[in-house]
Amino acid sequence: MVIKIKKMFVIAVLLTLPVTIVNGRTYDIAQLGAVNDGKTVNTAVIQTAIDECSASGGGTVLVAGGGQYVTGTIYMKSFVTFRIESGTTLLGSPNIGDYATDTHKNMYKNEPHMDRCLIFAKEAHSFSFEGTGTIDGNGHGKNWRAASDGTRAQRPMLMRFLNCQHIHLTDLNIINPAAWTSAWLYCEDITVTGIRIHSLVNGNGDGLDFDGCTNVKVNNCSFDTSDDSICLQTSQTEKPCSDITISNCIFVSRWAGIRIGLLSRGNICSVTVTNCIFKNIGDSGLKIQMNEGAELKNMVFTNLIMESVPRPVFMTFCQQRAYVDAPEELAPMKYMG
Repeated sequence: MVIKIKKMFVIAVLLTLPVTIVNGRTYDIAQLGAVNDGKTVNTAVIQTAIDECSASGGGTVLVAGGGQYVTGTIYMKSFVTFRIESGTTLLGSPNIGDYATDTHKNMYKNEPHMDRCLIFAKEAHSFSFEGTGTIDGNGHGKNWRAASDGTRAQRPMLMRFLNCQHIHLTDLNIINPAAWTSAWLYCEDITVTGIRIHSLVNGNGDGLDFDGCTNVKVNNCSFDTSDDSICLQTSQTEKPCSDITISNCIFVSRWAGIRIGLLSRGNICSVTVTNCIFKNIGDSGLKIQMNEGAELKNMVFTNLIMESVPRPVFMTFCQQRAYVDAPEELAPMKYMG
Protein backbone atom coordinates (compact mmCIF):
# COMPACT_ATOMS: atom_id res chain seq x y z
CA MET A 1 0.00 0.00 0.00
CA VAL A 2 2.83 2.42 0.79
CA ILE A 3 4.37 1.84 -2.61
CA LYS A 4 1.08 2.63 -4.36
CA ILE A 5 0.67 5.86 -2.41
CA LYS A 6 4.17 6.96 -3.38
CA LYS A 7 3.46 6.29 -7.05
CA MET A 8 0.26 8.30 -6.90
CA PHE A 9 2.06 11.14 -5.13
CA VAL A 10 4.79 11.27 -7.81
CA ILE A 11 2.21 11.32 -10.61
CA ALA A 12 0.28 14.10 -8.90
CA VAL A 13 3.42 16.19 -8.57
CA LEU A 14 4.45 15.66 -12.19
CA LEU A 15 1.04 16.71 -13.48
CA THR A 16 1.45 20.08 -11.81
CA LEU A 17 4.80 20.85 -13.44
CA PRO A 18 5.29 22.86 -16.69
CA VAL A 19 5.18 20.90 -19.95
CA THR A 20 8.85 21.58 -20.71
CA ILE A 21 9.86 19.63 -17.60
CA VAL A 22 7.31 16.82 -17.87
CA ASN A 23 8.43 16.12 -21.44
CA GLY A 24 12.02 15.61 -20.32
CA ARG A 25 13.75 18.76 -21.48
CA THR A 26 11.66 19.84 -24.46
CA TYR A 27 12.36 23.41 -25.56
CA ASP A 28 9.51 24.81 -27.66
CA ILE A 29 10.94 27.83 -29.48
CA ALA A 30 7.47 29.44 -29.66
CA GLN A 31 7.18 29.34 -25.87
CA LEU A 32 10.61 30.94 -25.68
CA GLY A 33 9.54 33.87 -27.86
CA ALA A 34 10.09 32.81 -31.49
CA VAL A 35 7.56 34.15 -33.98
CA ASN A 36 6.37 32.15 -37.01
CA ASP A 37 5.33 35.07 -39.23
CA GLY A 38 7.89 34.50 -41.99
CA LYS A 39 9.51 37.88 -41.24
CA THR A 40 10.86 38.00 -37.70
CA VAL A 41 14.46 36.76 -37.44
CA ASN A 42 14.52 34.24 -34.59
CA THR A 43 18.21 33.28 -34.59
CA ALA A 44 18.91 34.28 -30.99
CA VAL A 45 15.88 32.47 -29.58
CA ILE A 46 16.60 29.26 -31.48
CA GLN A 47 20.26 29.31 -30.50
CA THR A 48 19.38 29.81 -26.84
CA ALA A 49 17.09 26.78 -26.99
CA ILE A 50 19.85 24.65 -28.55
CA ASP A 51 22.48 25.84 -26.06
CA GLU A 52 20.30 25.25 -23.01
CA CYS A 53 19.12 21.88 -24.28
CA SER A 54 22.70 20.68 -24.81
CA ALA A 55 23.96 22.11 -21.53
CA SER A 56 21.19 20.36 -19.59
CA GLY A 57 22.29 16.97 -20.90
CA GLY A 58 20.12 16.79 -24.00
CA GLY A 59 16.54 16.80 -25.14
CA THR A 60 14.39 18.20 -27.93
CA VAL A 61 14.24 21.65 -29.49
CA LEU A 62 10.74 21.83 -30.91
CA VAL A 63 9.76 23.88 -33.95
CA ALA A 64 5.99 23.61 -34.22
CA GLY A 65 2.73 25.49 -34.62
CA GLY A 66 2.75 25.96 -38.38
CA GLY A 67 4.05 29.01 -40.21
CA GLN A 68 7.63 29.99 -40.97
CA TYR A 69 10.34 30.66 -38.41
CA VAL A 70 13.05 32.78 -40.07
CA THR A 71 16.62 32.31 -38.87
CA GLY A 72 20.22 33.07 -39.72
CA THR A 73 23.11 30.75 -38.86
CA ILE A 74 22.45 28.40 -35.94
CA TYR A 75 25.02 26.12 -34.29
CA MET A 76 23.95 22.57 -33.52
CA LYS A 77 25.23 21.05 -30.27
CA SER A 78 25.66 17.58 -28.76
CA PHE A 79 22.69 15.58 -27.43
CA VAL A 80 20.10 17.81 -29.14
CA THR A 81 17.19 16.52 -31.20
CA PHE A 82 15.95 19.33 -33.45
CA ARG A 83 12.36 18.46 -34.36
CA ILE A 84 10.27 20.32 -36.96
CA GLU A 85 6.61 19.37 -36.95
CA SER A 86 4.40 18.91 -40.01
CA GLY A 87 3.21 22.18 -41.55
CA THR A 88 6.03 24.14 -39.93
CA THR A 89 9.06 25.59 -41.74
CA LEU A 90 12.48 26.69 -40.59
CA LEU A 91 13.22 29.40 -43.17
CA GLY A 92 16.65 30.79 -43.98
CA SER A 93 16.98 34.54 -43.76
CA PRO A 94 17.22 36.39 -47.12
CA ASN A 95 19.87 38.69 -45.61
CA ILE A 96 23.50 37.52 -45.95
CA GLY A 97 24.35 39.53 -42.85
CA ASP A 98 22.41 37.01 -40.78
CA TYR A 99 24.88 34.25 -41.74
CA ALA A 100 28.02 33.82 -39.64
CA THR A 101 31.52 33.72 -41.14
CA ASP A 102 33.01 31.19 -38.69
CA THR A 103 31.42 28.11 -40.24
CA HIS A 104 34.57 26.63 -41.83
CA LYS A 105 34.65 26.74 -45.64
CA ASN A 106 33.82 25.03 -48.89
CA MET A 107 36.51 22.53 -49.85
CA TYR A 108 36.42 23.16 -53.61
CA LYS A 109 38.66 25.72 -55.28
CA ASN A 110 37.20 28.95 -56.65
CA GLU A 111 34.01 28.66 -54.61
CA PRO A 112 34.46 30.82 -51.47
CA HIS A 113 31.02 32.31 -52.10
CA MET A 114 29.63 29.12 -50.51
CA ASP A 115 31.63 29.31 -47.26
CA ARG A 116 28.72 30.41 -45.07
CA CYS A 117 25.84 28.15 -44.07
CA LEU A 118 22.49 28.12 -42.32
CA ILE A 119 23.10 25.21 -39.90
CA PHE A 120 26.60 24.41 -38.62
CA ALA A 121 28.06 21.92 -36.17
CA LYS A 122 31.69 21.42 -35.19
CA GLU A 123 32.98 18.55 -33.06
CA ALA A 124 29.48 17.80 -31.83
CA HIS A 125 28.03 14.32 -31.39
CA SER A 126 24.80 12.45 -30.78
CA PHE A 127 22.47 14.97 -32.40
CA SER A 128 19.64 14.69 -34.87
CA PHE A 129 17.22 16.56 -37.10
CA GLU A 130 13.79 14.99 -37.45
CA GLY A 131 10.11 15.52 -38.11
CA THR A 132 7.86 15.84 -41.14
CA GLY A 133 8.24 19.60 -41.38
CA THR A 134 10.45 21.60 -43.74
CA ILE A 135 13.83 23.30 -43.79
CA ASP A 136 13.73 25.94 -46.54
CA GLY A 137 17.03 27.58 -47.47
CA ASN A 138 15.19 30.48 -49.12
CA GLY A 139 17.75 30.30 -51.91
CA HIS A 140 15.82 31.96 -54.71
CA GLY A 141 18.01 34.10 -56.94
CA LYS A 142 16.40 37.39 -55.96
CA ASN A 143 17.90 37.03 -52.48
CA TRP A 144 21.49 36.46 -53.58
CA ARG A 145 22.63 39.00 -56.16
CA ALA A 146 26.21 39.68 -57.18
CA ALA A 147 27.86 42.81 -55.80
CA SER A 148 28.01 45.95 -57.94
CA ASP A 149 31.73 45.31 -58.57
CA GLY A 150 30.94 41.94 -60.15
CA THR A 151 31.99 39.85 -57.14
CA ARG A 152 30.08 36.59 -56.98
CA ALA A 153 27.11 36.66 -54.66
CA GLN A 154 27.47 34.91 -51.32
CA ARG A 155 25.21 31.83 -51.38
CA PRO A 156 25.15 30.01 -48.05
CA MET A 157 24.94 26.24 -47.92
CA LEU A 158 22.07 24.86 -45.91
CA MET A 159 24.01 22.48 -43.62
CA ARG A 160 27.69 21.91 -42.82
CA PHE A 161 28.96 19.45 -40.19
CA LEU A 162 32.66 19.30 -39.30
CA ASN A 163 34.29 16.47 -37.29
CA CYS A 164 30.99 15.26 -35.85
CA GLN A 165 29.79 11.79 -34.83
CA HIS A 166 26.51 9.93 -34.38
CA ILE A 167 24.21 12.06 -36.52
CA HIS A 168 20.66 11.28 -37.63
CA LEU A 169 18.66 13.12 -40.29
CA THR A 170 15.14 11.72 -40.58
CA ASP A 171 11.94 12.33 -42.57
CA LEU A 172 12.32 16.07 -43.23
CA ASN A 173 11.57 18.02 -46.38
CA ILE A 174 14.69 20.00 -47.29
CA ILE A 175 14.17 22.54 -50.05
CA ASN A 176 15.58 25.57 -51.84
CA PRO A 177 19.16 25.75 -50.53
CA ALA A 178 21.02 28.76 -51.91
CA ALA A 179 24.03 26.49 -52.63
CA TRP A 180 24.60 22.85 -51.64
CA THR A 181 22.07 21.24 -49.37
CA SER A 182 24.74 19.74 -47.11
CA ALA A 183 28.47 19.22 -46.60
CA TRP A 184 29.56 16.51 -44.16
CA LEU A 185 33.27 16.91 -43.41
CA TYR A 186 35.20 14.11 -41.68
CA CYS A 187 32.14 12.84 -39.81
CA GLU A 188 31.32 9.30 -38.74
CA ASP A 189 28.29 7.20 -37.91
CA ILE A 190 25.71 9.00 -40.04
CA THR A 191 22.16 7.82 -40.76
CA VAL A 192 19.98 9.66 -43.27
CA THR A 193 16.56 8.13 -43.82
CA GLY A 194 13.24 9.13 -45.33
CA ILE A 195 14.20 12.68 -46.31
CA ARG A 196 13.13 14.54 -49.46
CA ILE A 197 15.57 17.02 -51.00
CA HIS A 198 14.38 19.50 -53.62
CA SER A 199 17.30 21.68 -54.71
CA LEU A 200 16.69 23.47 -58.00
CA VAL A 201 16.88 27.21 -57.31
CA ASN A 202 20.56 27.46 -58.25
CA GLY A 203 22.85 25.57 -60.62
CA ASN A 204 25.06 24.11 -57.88
CA GLY A 205 22.39 22.45 -55.78
CA ASP A 206 24.06 19.28 -54.49
CA GLY A 207 22.10 17.09 -52.11
CA LEU A 208 24.27 15.10 -49.67
CA ASP A 209 28.05 15.60 -49.95
CA PHE A 210 30.09 13.28 -47.74
CA ASP A 211 33.77 14.28 -47.55
CA GLY A 212 36.07 11.94 -45.66
CA CYS A 213 33.14 10.35 -43.82
CA THR A 214 32.87 6.78 -42.50
CA ASN A 215 30.00 4.50 -41.58
CA VAL A 216 27.33 6.29 -43.59
CA LYS A 217 23.85 4.92 -44.26
CA VAL A 218 21.43 6.64 -46.66
CA ASN A 219 18.13 4.94 -47.29
CA ASN A 220 14.54 5.54 -48.41
CA CYS A 221 15.28 9.09 -49.59
CA SER A 222 14.26 11.02 -52.71
CA PHE A 223 16.25 13.70 -54.53
CA ASP A 224 15.45 16.31 -57.17
CA THR A 225 18.63 18.34 -57.57
CA SER A 226 20.34 20.68 -60.01
CA ASP A 227 23.74 19.08 -59.34
CA ASP A 228 24.96 15.79 -57.81
CA SER A 229 22.28 14.28 -55.60
CA ILE A 230 24.84 12.37 -53.50
CA CYS A 231 28.59 12.88 -53.63
CA LEU A 232 31.32 10.80 -51.98
CA GLN A 233 34.66 12.61 -51.88
CA THR A 234 37.87 13.21 -49.96
CA SER A 235 39.62 16.53 -49.46
CA GLN A 236 42.21 15.23 -46.95
CA THR A 237 44.70 12.47 -47.72
CA GLU A 238 44.36 10.96 -44.23
CA LYS A 239 40.54 11.05 -44.20
CA PRO A 240 39.07 8.24 -46.33
CA CYS A 241 35.44 8.01 -47.32
CA SER A 242 34.51 4.43 -46.49
CA ASP A 243 31.84 2.01 -45.31
CA ILE A 244 29.01 3.67 -47.21
CA THR A 245 25.61 2.12 -47.97
CA ILE A 246 23.00 3.79 -50.17
CA SER A 247 19.72 1.94 -50.68
CA ASN A 248 16.10 2.31 -51.72
CA CYS A 249 16.51 5.87 -53.00
CA ILE A 250 15.08 7.74 -56.01
CA PHE A 251 17.32 10.17 -57.90
CA VAL A 252 16.29 12.94 -60.28
CA SER A 253 19.09 15.35 -61.19
CA ARG A 254 20.11 17.88 -63.81
CA TRP A 255 23.66 16.54 -63.42
CA ALA A 256 24.55 13.22 -61.69
CA GLY A 257 22.59 10.91 -59.43
CA ILE A 258 25.66 9.74 -57.49
CA ARG A 259 29.14 11.10 -57.97
CA ILE A 260 32.17 9.40 -56.46
CA GLY A 261 35.35 11.43 -56.48
CA LEU A 262 36.64 14.52 -58.21
CA LEU A 263 37.74 15.60 -54.74
CA SER A 264 39.80 12.43 -54.35
CA ARG A 265 42.88 13.07 -52.22
CA GLY A 266 42.06 10.27 -49.74
CA ASN A 267 40.86 6.76 -50.51
CA ILE A 268 37.21 6.08 -51.31
CA CYS A 269 36.30 2.47 -50.62
CA SER A 270 33.78 -0.07 -49.34
CA VAL A 271 30.73 1.46 -51.01
CA THR A 272 27.44 -0.34 -51.71
CA VAL A 273 24.61 1.14 -53.76
CA THR A 274 21.52 -1.03 -54.16
CA ASN A 275 17.80 -0.98 -54.99
CA CYS A 276 17.80 2.59 -56.35
CA ILE A 277 15.99 4.31 -59.22
CA PHE A 278 17.62 6.96 -61.42
CA LYS A 279 15.38 8.89 -63.80
CA ASN A 280 15.44 12.11 -65.80
CA ILE A 281 19.15 12.56 -65.16
CA GLY A 282 20.81 15.37 -67.12
CA ASP A 283 24.30 13.87 -67.32
CA SER A 284 25.19 10.58 -65.58
CA GLY A 285 23.58 8.08 -63.28
CA LEU A 286 26.90 7.12 -61.68
CA LYS A 287 29.84 9.49 -62.16
CA ILE A 288 33.11 8.04 -60.84
CA GLN A 289 36.16 10.31 -61.00
CA MET A 290 39.68 9.72 -59.68
CA ASN A 291 41.75 12.89 -60.06
CA GLU A 292 43.87 13.70 -57.02
CA GLY A 293 45.94 10.66 -56.14
CA ALA A 294 43.65 8.39 -54.13
CA GLU A 295 42.55 4.79 -54.55
CA LEU A 296 38.94 4.06 -55.47
CA LYS A 297 38.15 0.44 -54.70
CA ASN A 298 35.74 -2.18 -53.31
CA MET A 299 32.48 -0.79 -54.66
CA VAL A 300 29.35 -2.76 -55.47
CA PHE A 301 26.34 -1.49 -57.45
CA THR A 302 23.29 -3.78 -57.69
CA ASN A 303 19.60 -3.65 -58.63
CA LEU A 304 19.70 -0.17 -60.18
CA ILE A 305 16.98 1.04 -62.56
CA MET A 306 17.86 3.90 -64.92
CA GLU A 307 15.31 5.68 -67.10
CA SER A 308 16.06 8.72 -69.30
CA VAL A 309 19.72 8.67 -68.26
CA PRO A 310 22.07 9.59 -71.15
CA ARG A 311 25.18 8.08 -69.51
CA PRO A 312 24.36 5.37 -66.97
CA VAL A 313 28.02 5.18 -65.90
CA PHE A 314 30.69 7.80 -66.59
CA MET A 315 34.28 7.35 -65.35
CA THR A 316 37.38 9.55 -65.52
CA PHE A 317 40.97 8.80 -64.53
CA CYS A 318 43.07 11.93 -64.96
CA GLN A 319 45.04 14.48 -62.95
CA GLN A 320 43.18 17.57 -61.85
CA ARG A 321 43.21 20.00 -58.93
CA ALA A 322 39.83 20.28 -57.23
CA TYR A 323 40.75 20.84 -53.55
CA VAL A 324 40.75 24.46 -52.42
CA ASP A 325 44.24 24.25 -50.84
CA ALA A 326 45.79 21.79 -53.29
CA PRO A 327 49.56 22.12 -53.88
CA GLU A 328 50.76 23.22 -57.29
CA GLU A 329 52.24 19.80 -58.04
CA LEU A 330 49.63 17.38 -59.27
CA ALA A 331 49.21 14.22 -57.20
CA PRO A 332 50.50 10.95 -58.72
CA MET A 333 47.76 8.72 -60.04
CA LYS A 334 47.03 5.43 -58.26
CA TYR A 335 44.15 3.23 -59.37
CA MET A 336 40.45 2.49 -59.55
CA GLY A 337 39.66 -1.12 -58.83
